[in-house]
Amino acid sequence: MKFLYKLERKYGKYAIKNLALYIAIVFTLSYFFQLLLPNVYYKLVFSPYNIFVEHEYWRIFTWIFTTPGEFDFFTLIMLFFYYSIGSQIEAVIGTFMFNLYIFGGIFFTTVGITASSAIAYYTISDSGSMYNFLYGEVAGYYLTYFMTISIFLGFAFIYSNSMLMLWFIIPIKASWLAIVDLLFLAYYFIELKNLTCRVAIIASVLNFIIFYFINKKYSFKYAHARYMSRKKVKKKQGMGKETGDKVIPLNITKHKCAICQRTEKDDEMLEFRFCSKCNGNYEYCSDHLYTHEHVK
Repeated sequence: MKFLYKLERKYGKYAIKNLALYIAIVFTLSYFFQLLLPNVYYKLVFSPYNIFVEHEYWRIFTWIFTTPGEFDFFTLIMLFFYYSIGSQIEAVIGTFMFNLYIFGGIFFTTVGITASSAIAYYTISDSGSMYNFLYGEVAGYYLTYFMTISIFLGFAFIYSNSMLMLWFIIPIKASWLAIVDLLFLAYYFIELKNLTCRVAIIASVLNFIIFYFINKKYSFKYAHARYMSRKKVKKKQGMGKETGDKVIPLNITKHKCAICQRTEKDDEMLEFRFCSKCNGNYEYCSDHLYTHEHVK
């Protein structure tokens, strides 16, 4: 974590704010190309044949602009859902860490599918296996689907007790849905006889595992409370014991983190410091002193 703190202090200013919104916009444009300009859309797809035989190397990078599935009635709901959970993750772990999570997944997937495809292309000698490798119908389609699952796994890890409405009817915990997603990934890994998709699945799970160990101590204990609305927090702060026209606040504390709202009463081992780079008197706990976004 100290290494990441150093990275954030040095490169945090370059992080893309509201990245989840840009992801939703990219997916929307991808659906537009898929429906109205299929020939243009196909040029974006990761295709081992086109890359290694036709030398269309841009496909190594443009797969991130492909859709996570077919367009249907639930597509708009899906786009809004992933925008919403992405924004919530960013609100908890910060813009830099969320950027690191998303681009880390893209990096692992790109390196994995490119390296494995190159190895397979230069080592496969059987004509039947080579045909399946080069012309597999699902070779490069919907790789971003596995990336979206990685985003949901991150959300479910932070907000494990959040209740979601499955098919708008059945209430179910986010952690349970995450388990279902992992089972689906295992099923896809076995059933999809395709190297590219299998590597993409491994990359998405690997990205989440790294995210899990980085945020393990912090997220389970404090992240859900961090995302409470400010109005609710202020309402709690204003509660006290009434005596005549005065209100005597209860549970008075000396320190309070502006990010996670923890005080010295929550953890006696916590240290608190004011940030000199923030405009105003903003105090942060030791977990967020170097990871917060400076208030300007």
